[in-house]
Amino acid sequence: MSKNIRRILFWLLFLLFLTTAPVAILYSQGYRFDQSKMIFVHSGAITVKSVPASVNIYLNGKLQPAKALDVINSSMTVGGLRPGSYHIKASLEGYSEWEKSVEVHSGLSTEFWNVVLAPNNPTPQEIESRSTARFFPSPFGKKIAFLEDLEGSLSLWITDFKKNKTNLAHSEDNVSFSKDRLDNVEWNFKEEMMLVPVTKNNRRDYLIASIDENFKPIYLSEISRFELVSKARWSLNEKNKIYFLGRKKNEETSNLYQINLADNAPQLIMSEVVTYDLSRSSVYYIQKNNMLFKIELDGGNASQINDTQFTDQPIGADSRLIVYDDERQALISQDGQLFVHNSASQDFYQKIADGVEGIQFSDDGKKMLFWNSNEISVMFLRKWDVQPYREENEIQTIIRLSTPLENVFWYRDYEHIFFSVKNKIKLIELDPRDHRICLDVFENNLEDFPAVYDTRNGYYYFVRESGGDKKIFYFTLPKKTGIFG
Repeated sequence: MSKNIRRILFWLLFLLFLTTAPVAILYSQGYRFDQSKMIFVHSGAITVKSVPASVNIYLNGKLQPAKALDVINSSMTVGGLRPGSYHIKASLEGYSEWEKSVEVHSGLSTEFWNVVLAPNNPTPQEIESRSTARFFPSPFGKKIAFLEDLEGSLSLWITDFKKNKTNLAHSEDNVSFSKDRLDNVEWNFKEEMMLVPVTKNNRRDYLIASIDENFKPIYLSEISRFELVSKARWSLNEKNKIYFLGRKKNEETSNLYQINLADNAPQLIMSEVVTYDLSRSSVYYIQKNNMLFKIELDGGNASQINDTQFTDQPIGADSRLIVYDDERQALISQDGQLFVHNSASQDFYQKIADGVEGIQFSDDGKKMLFWNSNEISVMFLRKWDVQPYREENEIQTIIRLSTPLENVFWYRDYEHIFFSVKNKIKLIELDPRDHRICLDVFENNLEDFPAVYDTRNGYYYFVRESGGDKKIFYFTLPKKTGIFG
């Protein structure tokens, strides 16, 4: 090869390097060439984190091979996308599908951190039970109490999952379980005893029952010597201590007491209390002035939490106070008005809804779920800087239906909500981008049924018909897979 030819080849290769090197550098930094605009644009990405973790990802109908996905923090990222509109789908055999139309922006990743695929037609497992009217799992999911469906009498049963044994805890005629659907059997934190709201002699009372056959069931009105008792709660720290509101027949207002089953001697905590809630260190309570106070569990060192009334109207004896901490509280008046105090970047005191049936704070206190018979909403108590972004005190209506809904619970990621409509158990996501995906999780054979979701273990308990009786069943969501579940 002559010297001139070598010189020509050198310069050709040098020019090729000068041409391709910048393109390679731009490509490695995430830039792509837009032929319509004839310019380089910074590419974007789509990130999906799902349950189950290993799913198939489709982009615009094309399956993305595993080698084309970046797997970081148990999430999958499709990178190198030109800005524009895309259709993304996550699927797995035997599960529901998740799909949305999304916008990809230059230099950004469009992120979906809470994608849930529900198993198709989950097989429910039956729990040993009799014809069941209501049921109440214990705090750690080791036992379940259920009430046999009887007219004019009380029959309380306990199923111990560890022992695989069911026994009758208490049975009594002329006593019935409370007709208020908001009333629950409450376990103490040792899962040894229960407070059962009942109607006895046409008055509200509480049966104190135990799974220990050596403990004879007793009534709160009898040991406290108050004719009228309400809002009884177990202490969160002491297994034999109960808090309650009590008053004599001739008294107009109730006082807050605690009673220890070791001595059955009521101790006054605070006078003239309308409603209250407990934490592990304090009792929060509201008096007639509708101001919120906090006091130590034994009744010492009372202090005012709020400088503003929840409302200047009477809230009623059946009002409910739900406290997350000193900065976040909710009050549901007797007629269903929901008042919220949220102290974050500013103090928020406001009535936000009417006709409310219940609320639940998320575990981290950043969201509050509330609902009525036809509508589910969420209030965001803290600014949310992860996609999808939310503002402090923003309220979103998650779903509105013409058919009454029931059994509303947070799912364990607090980004989805369980609810039931007629015989269908459903799960809806909070993320409104493109549309909220609402899954049909299970079709029950009853239209009116009680249910409970155990966020700790992922068990969804519900009553369904079996062999002519109403029995307790459960399925798991998320479905346990792998060696660690």
